[in-house]
Amino acid sequence: MTHASSRAIALAPVALLASAAAALACGGPQGALEGTLTRADLTGEERVLVEERFASDFAEAARLGIAADALFGFERCELNAAEPPELIAIGRSPAHCLGVDQADRPICGVWALAVTPEGWVEVLEGAGTARLASSTTNGWRDLVLERGDAPAVVKFGGVAYQEDLGDADPLADPLDDWDAVPGDGGGIDWYAFDDPMPPEAEAAFLWFYRRQAASLGERVGVLPDAFRVGVAELDGAPPAEALIQALSPQDCSPQGCRHWVLSSAGGERSVTARFEGFDVEVALTGGVGGADLVVFGGAGVEIWRNDGAGWTARDPGP
Repeated sequence: MTHASSRAIALAPVALLASAAAALACGGPQGALEGTLTRADLTGEERVLVEERFASDFAEAARLGIAADALFGFERCELNAAEPPELIAIGRSPAHCLGVDQADRPICGVWALAVTPEGWVEVLEGAGTARLASSTTNGWRDLVLERGDAPAVVKFGGVAYQEDLGDADPLADPLDDWDAVPGDGGGIDWYAFDDPMPPEAEAAFLWFYRRQAASLGERVGVLPDAFRVGVAELDGAPPAEALIQALSPQDCSPQGCRHWVLSSAGGERSVTARFEGFDVEVALTGGVGGADLVVFGGAGVEIWRNDGAGWTARDPGP
């Protein structure tokens, strides 16, 4: 297994928007990419992609009588903050791992597949126990591959992930001093899309809605009632921030529904954070960039903190 490669895969581009929501919460404790999805959890397009990329692996498994589902685990993860999410494949069999018969966690193959206008491309082929870093390179999340000695840092070099581009910033330590704002709404005032709301929040929602409609085209569900709008003061300076919560099935998964945090700092609107959960509240704690957000999702509780350079998910601690 080489440390990085860029392999064009002969499949037409596909829009996996229905699965994108699941990617927002990728990574377990301290960002570990655990590959908990099986082939049965993949979309039809993803299965075709995997069967094309790993055709020789599946053929050899069939020859040896090994179940195809025993070869890999999968995870969807937005590595470059763009849809559709990247698909991470993690080896599970002796053919893809070293030390599977040992007590310590084996070193297994890790692959990342990304969609481009030309089709799917393999942007990472490496080995180790993969986890996310907090830093980015060329707009892509840095990754760390633990191999039992010094961890290998892989960064996106413009075409594929490479090991020669420097160190990565680790994920922040867990937060154990947070507490949500008491009361109904948890510090957020929520409005249906057609409710009277503060003018700035209405303007922010219309900006967001036009942006979503333009990116998704004529997809069913891209209607104003597919969202609700929250208003919360997060950074201590007016105007208050707008939070958008998706309500439609295409933007929801077992982990929760998609949320966006909008800002108009400097007079220019932008999406400053995207996350997934069933509910969100403002915390009494915060970072340099303002109050923390407490996100309740299918995987548990996450604390999102803005340290001035952007939002990152933090473990809530014990």
